[in-house]
Amino acid sequence: MPPSTRVSIGAERDGVARVHTAFGDFADAHALPDAVRRSMSVVLDELVTNTLSYGVADHAGEVIVHIELLADRLVVTISDDGRPFDPFARSAPDTTLSMEDRPIGGQGIHLVRRMVDDLSYVRRGDRNIVTLTKRLGDGASAGHSELEAEGGGNGDHDA
Repeated sequence: MPPSTRVSIGAERDGVARVHTAFGDFADAHALPDAVRRSMSVVLDELVTNTLSYGVADHAGEVIVHIELLADRLVVTISDDGRPFDPFARSAPDTTLSMEDRPIGGQGIHLVRRMVDDLSYVRRGDRNIVTLTKRLGDGASAGHSELEAEGGGNGDHDA
């Protein structure tokens, strides 16, 4: 079974910090490449902040972030029980326009699209599910921790 971790947060603002802590701990434990770590930190910040601000802000919702390390890629799944919303349905903003002429919104999702290798959205039951994939690089896998070598690679962070 590949190493993974999971963090569950409510609609409170400190949830973003808790997700970052869980991701940082996972990245350290499995020696994720710095470029992957930086990209996914930005992506998580954008998507979790948006979910907390717009998706579950009107009720005591639940957001679950699941992080899984495969041999050649990192897979992050963010699910929430907010109203149905596909963050990727909107077309990319026209980046040739000046910042003053661009409509408000969509810049963060545009950044997310550029920072991951694959992404998808699906509504399953009462949950929005966003799946993001980031390749680890030139085919090299992340380093393995001593914990993983001992068979304890799953570090659940249910918070």
